[in-house]
Amino acid sequence: MSRNKWVAYIFNTILLATVFFFVLGVRDTADKIFFEWFYDNDWEKIDPMFIFLSRVMNSFGYDYHAFYQLHLVIYTLSFYFFISRYTKNIFYVFLVFFVLYYVPYVNQIRYYLGFPFFLLSIHYIVGNRKLVWGIVFGALAILSHSAITLLYGFLLMYYLVPGKKFFRVATLSSGVAFLLVMVLFQMGIVQQIEHFGDYFDKEMTSSVLGGVFNSLPYFMYIFYLYFLDIKYRRKNPDFAEDKKYLLLSKFSFFTIVFIPASFFVQVLGHRYVFPFLIVWMIYFLYMIRDEAPRRKFVHFFVAGLVHLFVGYMMYVLPHSVLGESFYEQELVRALKSVKYIKSLSF
Repeated sequence: MSRNKWVAYIFNTILLATVFFFVLGVRDTADKIFFEWFYDNDWEKIDPMFIFLSRVMNSFGYDYHAFYQLHLVIYTLSFYFFISRYTKNIFYVFLVFFVLYYVPYVNQIRYYLGFPFFLLSIHYIVGNRKLVWGIVFGALAILSHSAITLLYGFLLMYYLVPGKKFFRVATLSSGVAFLLVMVLFQMGIVQQIEHFGDYFDKEMTSSVLGGVFNSLPYFMYIFYLYFLDIKYRRKNPDFAEDKKYLLLSKFSFFTIVFIPASFFVQVLGHRYVFPFLIVWMIYFLYMIRDEAPRRKFVHFFVAGLVHLFVGYMMYVLPHSVLGESFYEQELVRALKSVKYIKSLSF
């Protein structure tokens, strides 16, 4: 094994150890009571994978915390495996995602069990062209969280929309999606859809102005990637022949479809937009892979500023503007519940 591979292996091992250190000991989250009740009562009105795993774990006498840890281990390793299919710089991609999205990562165990399965299914269907594996991971994704079904609209757009028109079509589609959500919500239809209906409960919606504020991190990344993409296409006029580029480009900009609707229903952004940060970072690394060292340094520096600003908007700015920050509160809550780091002062 070459020296570079050894260094990458060491850093990636440190990354996994760090992730597990900060997640496996978590015992208190906003969603804990909800999921623990389901686990203890085996209620049928929840996704099949949750029921299956809870019954298996219950049959062996494990408590909810062990069940919770099982989810964290499975989807952490699944994310790791997906990233490794596209870049050796797993450390950078996973670290950015984990730091910025720690709160949902330790809260939404059903969705984050299904989301990496979704990513892997797209990888095998489009990128690797191993349909059987794609179907298997797709089934696991939907069985883990039925709301992931909407994300498979990507396959339709990927095959029907050319790379040169994809950004424009995604932007136009986002306007249509926003109007559709508004109309269906006002008619009271969308609230009746099983699983999806809860997303459109009045408590889950917000003013458009509040939604725009919460969507600023998405815009930061999308605009940054868009300008990098323009430069990349100018330098690589044969980009349409690069299958990996087309997949990463379309996969990244597909999320635009859900952004305007997330102005109104914030959970759409939390579920259908920002988790794609993993794809965005892989796409970023792919576009700068052939740049000179000095140019790469500049790109990483600018990207670092974007990460810092996004972190500020998510964790700090709401506290300054609104007097409280949900992400900050849940971050402290989760970390304080980890017994072996409880002695730290937050």
